[in-house]
This record gives sequence, C-alpha cells and structure tokens, in this order.
Amino acid sequence: MWKRIIACIMIMLSLISISTLSYATIVDASKYEILNPEKSSYATEEKVVLINGKAPSGTEVTIDVYGTTDIAIDGTTNTGRKNFNLDKLPAEDDYILLATEKVSSGNMGLFQKQMDLVKGVNKVVINFDVEGIDPVEIIVYVYNRSRIVTREAIKTTILPLLK
Repeated sequence: MWKRIIACIMIMLSLISISTLSYATIVDASKYEILNPEKSSYATEEKVVLINGKAPSGTEVTIDVYGTTDIAIDGTTNTGRKNFNLDKLPAEDDYILLATEKVSSGNMGLFQKQMDLVKGVNKVVINFDVEGIDPVEIIVYVYNRSRIVTREAIKTTILPLLK
C-alpha cells in the first residue's frame, strides 16, 4: 500500500513540474519586425505613412501616432514657437496623441496600416503587446516643400536685385 501512495505522489509531482515548464515560453524577437519605414527617423513631404511588418499570425499590434504641440498655421506669427526638427526633437510633454489603431497580423504573419501625420515632428510608436518585445519608435518630420528656401532660389530672386 505504501508503494502505491509513493507512486501516486511521484506522478502528481511530475505532472505539476511539467505543467509549470509549459508556461515558461521564450519569445523569439526575430519574429517581430518593422519592414516599412526602414529608418528610425526621416523627413518627408508626405502626410501619410505606410507601416508594415511581420509578427506571428494573430498578433495584435497597436500603432500610436503623436504630433507636436508646436503647430502653427501658415501666415500666423507665433513668437513662442520652439521650431522642432530632426536635430531638435520635442520632449515627451510636447507630443499630443493623434490616433491609435489596432491591427492584427494575418495568416502569412504580415500586417500593414496607413496612418495620417501632421506637419512638423511626428512620433509613431508600434507596440506588439508581447512581453519581452520593446515598442518601436519612429520619428517622421513632415515639411512643406514650398516654404523651403534653396540656394538656387536665392540666386534667381535676390542676386538680380543686387546688380
């Protein structure tokens, strides 16, 4: 009888130890990747960004888009402007949450979402909602091409006036 009790206790201990090992899963970080945009910070004229990447099938991906508080309308003067750019990034307090979208990766393990941006510095945070995988931050500076003064524009407009 003692042999049966000891055998039952041994079986119960082995079942308990096996079940705890099954919960300890290691996350493979190579399965979670952002394919587009390829750079962590860049400047563009486009006010729309396409975000795509790969994650295991069925993974919920959260995409947050933040804009800066330093937004001025063309033609207005704002003497308190901070003039953020890629060299002078805003502090965390200067960002405003513009949009939050949830996307699920498909059967092939790919996801994509098109997000609208504002002029100025935008921060896109992509969170895979998986423990062990850090969120990815992408800084996108959207500029107005017509307001940029190039060297050629100076030569053609100012230099003839000086002659």
